[in-house]
This record gives sequence, structure tokens and C-alpha cells, in this order.
Amino acid sequence: MPSSLRGSRSFVVSGWILMLVLFGLEWVAGRVPACAAVVAAPRITLVIFADHRLPDDEWTSLAATLSRRFEDLAAETHLVSTGFDVVRGDTLAPGAQFEEVISVYLHGECHLHPQPGSYTVHGPLGWVLRDHTQIKPFIHVDCARIAEMLEQRAFGMDQRTRESVMAEAVSRVVLHEWLHIATQNSTHARDGIFKGAFSITDLLPGYTAGGGQPSRGK
Repeated sequence: MPSSLRGSRSFVVSGWILMLVLFGLEWVAGRVPACAAVVAAPRITLVIFADHRLPDDEWTSLAATLSRRFEDLAAETHLVSTGFDVVRGDTLAPGAQFEEVISVYLHGECHLHPQPGSYTVHGPLGWVLRDHTQIKPFIHVDCARIAEMLEQRAFGMDQRTRESVMAEAVSRVVLHEWLHIATQNSTHARDGIFKGAFSITDLLPGYTAGGGQPSRGK
């Protein structure tokens, strides 16, 4: 009898220990998703390289516009990021380290001059590179084509306004291509920033003076 009694007590104690262990495992398992949910997304850095060096005023306008529009787009699309930086490629320090880097290449002259141009431009305004199914973090923007679309609208604009308009248009193309990278999705939508073809009003939201024919945004 005493022997059996000791065996019963041992079983009861072991049972409680097992229950505590299982409870602890369930608590840990329940905590893992909560901890994972608060892991911060990496800070994104756009490193801008240009065929022709941007004057300081144009660079300042482009960097400020990109920053504003990125924050607007992140809020609109619910894409989470802990921050966003724009860095000038020709002043990049050797060995600089970033959490997540996207390289942006501006091709052609990024200046807007008031002269006769064409509302319809042939060829892409921007594009990204894809390796098999992965869209790589490299964005190409054709400044010359963007400027050609906007040249007729530049009459009557002062220098500061032209810089602002060009910065807005380039930013729209950059953000369009960035969305392809962020979502790893190469498809397009009928409206908005994800459209496959941009008109002047797509490059300059809120601009109401005329419309023009769309040009390929990607």
C-alpha cells in the first residue's frame, strides 16, 4: 500500500509538471506572432545617379519631392517603412551602409526648357529589371522623354516652377517603378500611380490645363 501510494503521488506531481510545461509552450507560441508583428520594416534609401550632374537647386527640389511623395504613397497603399532617405550618388561615401538600397538612374537631361515638344512620347518613361521572377532594386528613368512631354507646358513658368514641375514628374515615375519592386508585381492598373501609361496629368496630379495623349509609364 505505501508503495502504491508513492506511485500515485508521483503520477499526480508529474501530471501537474506536464500541464505547466504545456501551458508554458502555449504561452510562448501565442507570444511569437505578437512579437513578429512589431518587427520594423527596413529603412529605405534611394541612391540617385544621373547621366548629367543635377545643379544643387534641382537636386534639392527632387529630393524633397521624392520624400514627400513617398510618405504620401506609403500612407495611401499601407506599405510599412520605418523611414525613407534620398542620397545623391555622386557624393556617396565609399563603404556607406544602408538597410535597404534602391538605385535610381536618371538618363538624359533632367532640365525642363520652354519649347515646342510632343504630348505623345514613344518609349518608356521608366523601367525596372527582372531576373526570372524577381524584380531587382534598380530603377531607370528617362528624363529626356519626361521633359519632352512637358516642354510645351513650360512656357510662362519661371525657373523655380520648372524645377518643381520636373521634380514632381520624375518622382511619379520613380514611385511607379518602386511599387513594382516593393510588391514584386509587374502588372498595371487602369488608374492611379500603377497605371501602365502616363499622361501629363498623371505626371502632374492636379494640373488642369489640358490633357494630352498618354505615354508609356513602364
